[in-house]
Amino acid sequence: MEIDYEKFTYKLDELKNIPQSPGVYFMKDKDNRLLYIGKSKNLNKRIKSYFLNSRDRSNKIEIMIKNISHIEIIKTDTEFDALFLECKNIHKLKPMYNTLLKNYDKYKYICLDEKDHNIIKIKSEIEDDGIYFGPYSFKKKLETIKEIIIKIYKLPICKKQNKCIRYDLNKCIGVCRGNIENDKRLDIVENIKDNLNGKSNFVIEKLNEEMNIKIQNLKFEEAAKIKEEIDLFSAIVKKQKHLLNLNRDIVFWIKIKDYKYKIYYITSFEINYEKIIDARYPSQIKNVADEIKDIISQKKGEKSALEKEKIDYINIINQYIKNTKDRGYIIVK
Repeated sequence: MEIDYEKFTYKLDELKNIPQSPGVYFMKDKDNRLLYIGKSKNLNKRIKSYFLNSRDRSNKIEIMIKNISHIEIIKTDTEFDALFLECKNIHKLKPMYNTLLKNYDKYKYICLDEKDHNIIKIKSEIEDDGIYFGPYSFKKKLETIKEIIIKIYKLPICKKQNKCIRYDLNKCIGVCRGNIENDKRLDIVENIKDNLNGKSNFVIEKLNEEMNIKIQNLKFEEAAKIKEEIDLFSAIVKKQKHLLNLNRDIVFWIKIKDYKYKIYYITSFEINYEKIIDARYPSQIKNVADEIKDIISQKKGEKSALEKEKIDYINIINQYIKNTKDRGYIIVK
């Protein structure tokens, strides 16, 4: 749900006229280049604070302040709106002095594709070619996870469908030799999916068996390496469970003033519905409930993996729900 917000511009000698309301500010230089984007629940107080003498500011911030020519603002109903809007604009515009909320490009995914010769891949973006898990911030560890899955399920690693020696060594299921039916490939993908989602312990059990054999043969260094694989795979499963748990639809409300509340319906970390109501009037509450139910009824099916730029929105929602008073929420099943 996109809202067309109106921007207001203030020169440096007009800062006293900036409203004391929640919102987002855009600091620009004399050539109208964007320097910095910020948010506040009180725009007037926050913006004026930049121009007070401060010994704690870094040289970088001092240089930025000296280059500010004018400031654009967007007023919002709530601080929550400002947080969302700030994040969206930083992602889109990438101001030179903003360091946070710009690192999501480094996140990676695990992709399972039964139609692909190699079945498992590490990818930077979600495409229409399989089942995705993540996003995760540790690329090198994902490569190790990929190697573990290839080892346990004896998946092919060759780039071309050549008859390589790994099949003869019992290290590959032999896709290139035509030994695997499509149904079998689907079963493998489903089994890996269940393990990554924490619904099955097949991979962990196999790794434990392998580790115990190494210990029995007094190969303790090799056993220790497998223990590291067990710990890493357990960590990725825990992370995936956490992401699945976060990827929920939420009805969220914030008290604005007196009997005024703002109601949101958030799905896939996008605000799909928002409306201000007066809680003294039951008809307004009922209308909002009916409208949200209509939206929910139209959203069915299994959720896909999170887009990596949504990670910042996850943190915004969780921190706001955790730390803000006069708010409430319902998780939509």
